[in-house]
Amino acid sequence: MFSLFGKNKKQLITAIVPGEMGIAITILSPGKEKPCLEICDFWPWNRGGDHGKQLQRKAKTFSLTKHACTTVMGLGEYSVLSVDAPDVPLNELRAAVRWQVKDLIDFHIDDAVIDVFDAPGNGVHSQQKKLYVVVSRTSTVRTHVDQLQDANVNLTTIDIPELVLRNIISSLPENETGVAMIYLTRERGLIVVARQSTLYFARTLDLGYEYLSRSVGDADGLNYEGNFADNTEFDRLVLEIQRSLDYYDRYFSQPPVAGLVLAPTEVPVPGLGEYLKDALDLSVRHLDINEIVDCDTPLSESQQAHCLPAIGAVLRQEQTSL
Repeated sequence: MFSLFGKNKKQLITAIVPGEMGIAITILSPGKEKPCLEICDFWPWNRGGDHGKQLQRKAKTFSLTKHACTTVMGLGEYSVLSVDAPDVPLNELRAAVRWQVKDLIDFHIDDAVIDVFDAPGNGVHSQQKKLYVVVSRTSTVRTHVDQLQDANVNLTTIDIPELVLRNIISSLPENETGVAMIYLTRERGLIVVARQSTLYFARTLDLGYEYLSRSVGDADGLNYEGNFADNTEFDRLVLEIQRSLDYYDRYFSQPPVAGLVLAPTEVPVPGLGEYLKDALDLSVRHLDINEIVDCDTPLSESQQAHCLPAIGAVLRQEQTSL
């Protein structure tokens, strides 16, 4: 995504993602059958401590000055727009795209940082080549850059959750036929639909695991014997998933997805998987990162939840098609 200057001094793939609750660091190396996670851990912020100094200590401990590092933006810090690809030379593409999106954002284009990646054609209405455009305020990107460069991290790339989830989906058995993935943070969510390592569709949600947990705190919103009572919070998510899958089927003319995969959440939402399976009449399963990577000790659900963006970031494979 947003590329920065830096030198990769070791053949390792590294991500460091400072978040609301703490720091996630993952380091990946090639493996014989599956990539190997050399490091995958999460450290909560020290109470009342200096976040900058804590980042510096972690950067020094893991030698993050010596090889290229990726970080991941948070949901709500950027927008993803779909536009027709302008018919211009490659070296003029981003300038042309800036003109296309200037009226689609709520701030001045001079204050924007943009990047682009290929969008799949819809297969029905037009053969016009499409692009996805990622737009963020310069100040937002600068905050990420300054935070990590001040900690002596060799930051070379800033990625977005849509693409890190696509990276994970690319390693799942459902990748060939297509799959939808649900990723939930405390206050926001993301639905991603991908097939054969191509991101087809993504929708950001204004609900997260905190909202969904409201009705299941005492397990009184669900009947765990298999008969599910109405749950207003869960039904909002069901509706968003139904709309997303209907749009994917109709607009892209693709076969139905193989199923729905739920990414682990920092705070589990009891009964969500069962409810979605019953309401959607769709195969629903929980993601287990241990299926797609090797590590010395299997990753716990908590590790996976806190480190998911960082894990997806190190699974990134460079693809140049523009």
